[in-house]
Amino acid sequence: MSWRGVKGGVQAAGMGFDVIMTPNTYCYFDYYQSEDQTQEPLAIGGNLPIDKVYGYEPFEGLDASQQKHILGVQANLWTEYIGTNEYLEYMLLPRMCALSEIQWCDRKDKDFQRFSSSMRAESFKIFDTLGYNYRKF
Repeated sequence: MSWRGVKGGVQAAGMGFDVIMTPNTYCYFDYYQSEDQTQEPLAIGGNLPIDKVYGYEPFEGLDASQQKHILGVQANLWTEYIGTNEYLEYMLLPRMCALSEIQWCDRKDKDFQRFSSSMRAESFKIFDTLGYNYRKF
């Protein structure tokens, strides 16, 4: 598990160890989703907007033989400040969708414009139907 940045995970994969990439700089969903913290629910700190999550490249700096050691990515959401399901949903959604696409898509197929359009056109409707609380962007 590479929590404190990407360097440790890249180094471990380079040495042949299997790694789950979960760096705080891209995968800590208890961070604010905006620089304007007055408009956001209380968070532990940091700023992690959806476009930064989507921009994460877990294989960066690794050759093909090393990339096979990156088993996947993981979001972290520490809940010291999160007391309700609605608050939890807000901190996860839609960033969890962005991280999921990082895991599932080939790098060449990633396109934040396509992703964000799809989120607004389809996923937000699903979230609304299910009654989820989420951050709009």
